[in-house]
Amino acid sequence: MNSFELNKLFGAVLFAGLVAMTAWLISLAAYGKFEHGAHERVVHYRVAGLEQDARAHDAPAHDAAAAEEAAGESVPLATLLAHADADKGQKAFKKCAACHTVAQDGKNKIGPNLWNVVNRPVASVADFAYSEAMTGLGGVWDFARLDGFLADPKGTVSGTKMVFKGLSKGTDRANVLAFLRSLSESPAALPVEE
Repeated sequence: MNSFELNKLFGAVLFAGLVAMTAWLISLAAYGKFEHGAHERVVHYRVAGLEQDARAHDAPAHDAAAAEEAAGESVPLATLLAHADADKGQKAFKKCAACHTVAQDGKNKIGPNLWNVVNRPVASVADFAYSEAMTGLGGVWDFARLDGFLADPKGTVSGTKMVFKGLSKGTDRANVLAFLRSLSESPAALPVEE
């Protein structure tokens, strides 16, 4: 390959890069992302007396529990449950539906059927083969225990067969708990807010 052909190749690569960069700049300008001051730092100030922190300004004003959680504050489970949305919980539960059924008298899958699970004794579905860790746990699946298990299944019940990594956000867990609570002929009473 002679130097003239190398120069043509090098020029073609440079031209393609120039075209790509120009197209990128035009698209930024067309969609309003390339304006003066777009990269300036935005500073938020916390005003004493306001309930909603500036870090939680995107949360709806009527959802104080979500706002507190978005602000990084610890929110009691009773508060989260009082503001929980069972419809959102049903959508989040789709991750669980691969292993669990929720219909009354539903069959077990990889995991047990979860109809009427709130306040049900642990490892009590008769025709399901629980792990030794789960059968040795004892007690009932109250809201607090379910919340802990949904947050970190393996950390809560070491040796469980459940492979789900958990839900990190308290509002997501509360929504799923609200959905699970609705799966009963007589839903369990919500814990009282302090």
